[in-house]
Amino acid sequence: MRPVHAVPILLAAALGCQAAPKDTSADARRAIDAADAHWARLTAAGHADSLAELYHQNGVMLPPNTPPMHGRETIRLFMTTMNAMSSPPPTLSVRAESVWATGPLAVEVGRWHFAWPAGATRPPGAPAVDSGKYMARWVNENGRWLMVQDIWNSDLPLPPPTPSMPGAKKS
Repeated sequence: MRPVHAVPILLAAALGCQAAPKDTSADARRAIDAADAHWARLTAAGHADSLAELYHQNGVMLPPNTPPMHGRETIRLFMTTMNAMSSPPPTLSVRAESVWATGPLAVEVGRWHFAWPAGATRPPGAPAVDSGKYMARWVNENGRWLMVQDIWNSDLPLPPPTPSMPGAKKS
């Protein structure tokens, strides 16, 4: 029979033999910064197909005020629809504030800003200029970083409720 104090020592030794996942933050940051710059160029050119390719095949986009978009093809359709509602496309900048990565997984937190040119056609309700924050989870698949989940929202305040909105107070 083993002494009871040997169990924690054996457990610690077994766990200590496992290698910690490699910190890949620097490599991920370089790749994600390049993808963010590419995103801005593709947006300016109105390339919905190429933008969708930045997502994993089973990626999920969580745009504000809309249901989640599941899968690259649904994301492509969403972006194609958004592009069809705006002409010319907005100027977009995306800037990572931080990227944390371990092995093939990374999380990015950052800021975005867009502006439509004067006189541009915009999606209904879209402001001419907006900025906000985002969070994206990335996976390195076969040497290529792809977004698996992407969520963003605006820093602009919500408009005041109109009398027809549920819960709006009547004057």
